[in-house]
Formats: sequence, C-alpha cells, structure tokens
Amino acid sequence: MPADIFDPAELETEELLPPVKTPENAHRADTLGDPEGSEARATEVAIALPDFFFRRYRLDDLGKPTFNKATVDGIMAVYAQKENTNQVFGGKDPKAEEKYFNKQIDDIVTGISQLLEIDPQTTGITMLQLTTRTWAEFVSIAYEYQDSMSTVDQNKEIPDWLIEREAKMIALGRKARMLSGFCAKMDDKFGLKSTSLDSFRVQGEVERRLQRLAEWNFNQHANTSGKTANTLNTASNKFQADIFNNA
Repeated sequence: MPADIFDPAELETEELLPPVKTPENAHRADTLGDPEGSEARATEVAIALPDFFFRRYRLDDLGKPTFNKATVDGIMAVYAQKENTNQVFGGKDPKAEEKYFNKQIDDIVTGISQLLEIDPQTTGITMLQLTTRTWAEFVSIAYEYQDSMSTVDQNKEIPDWLIEREAKMIALGRKARMLSGFCAKMDDKFGLKSTSLDSFRVQGEVERRLQRLAEWNFNQHANTSGKTANTLNTASNKFQADIFNNA
C-alpha cells in the first residue's frame, strides 16, 4: 500500500455529542412562527423601568402599565382599619378643635341644603361620590406613607417629600371624616336608600387612581428603546417571512 494513501482510521476521533447546556448565541427569537407572541414575551426585557415602579404597579401581558393587585389589597386593608374611626383632636385645645370641626360639618349641611329643592337625589349621589373619592385618596396616601416610612433609613432625617406626604395624609383624613359626618346628617334628605360608603366603590376609586399613576410614572420613567428596536426587528422579520412564503 503506498505510504501517501490517507486512512481515516488512523486519526484519533471523538464522539460528537450535543452540549449539555445550550449556549446563549444559539437562542433565537420565534420570529417566523409567532412574531406577535415573541414580541409580547420579550416585553419585560425590552422595557426598562426603575425598581420603585414595581412596588406599586406592574405591566400587563401586552407591556401596558397597570395597578398591582397586592397594592390595592394593602390600601383596602388600611380602609378597613380607618373607615369607622373618628377624627382625633390633639392640639392645645382639643375641645375647641372638635367644636370647630362639627361647625364645619354643619356649615356644609347648610350650604348643600340649598341645592335640594330640585332633584335631591342627584345632589346626594354627587356628594356620595365626592366622599368616596376622598376616602380612596386618604387611605391610598396613608398606605403610601406607611410603605415609604418602612424604606427610610431610621438613622437619617425624614425627607421633605415624606413630611409633605404626612401632612397631606392628615388633611385628607380630616376631610374624609368631615364628609362622612355630613352624609350622616343628610341621610334622610337626599331621598336615597343609604348614604353610607360601600367598600367596593372605594376600591374602584383606588384602582382608578393607581391606574392613572401607573400610566403617569410609566410615561415619565420607562425606557422603551429596546421595545422600539424589537418592534422594528419584528416588522423586518414579518417582511422577510412574507417574501419567503410568496417565493
């Protein structure tokens, strides 16, 4: 046998086996089979948001901002704790403060009573809606204040924005109880079955508020450059798929 004849059996061979773990560069997006689904599944990666966003909000399956149910449940737990509480008077003269508070309620009753000559039910519904929204705002701010306080370094001074949040919480609590006191005094004047608050209506207002805030914070802080690139890539892939299918 001539010496220059190549014999493959003389080479050391190694059995070719698939790798145990697929390398990152082997992953490919499902662009031809399901471009829309591929884009939706990549949404969370494509949209960058600060960590604080996900403490109270979330993105739905289409990458749209919405409220977080856990946050709603937390706020409604605060409502359950606060709904039957009375206004606290703790200043230099609590009795004088309470007297002034009750006078304010009476003043509201006197003013709104002038609107009851025609269609008192509409006036009553309007005031109930105001009371419901105020309670929703109050317990939402109270929850956010409590949540923010849990993240503040106790060895440092409370930041100004949190002090302002505290003042707003106290003011809204006073307003909410004032409106509840007004509704109690007008119970038989509006011609309605009841002027008491329904927790499900308060929850509806809480969810609407959180939805607005989720959209606002998303518009302010979301980095969607990755989503834009993915959208362009998806459009390009669809175009290529159409060419392939029509070839």
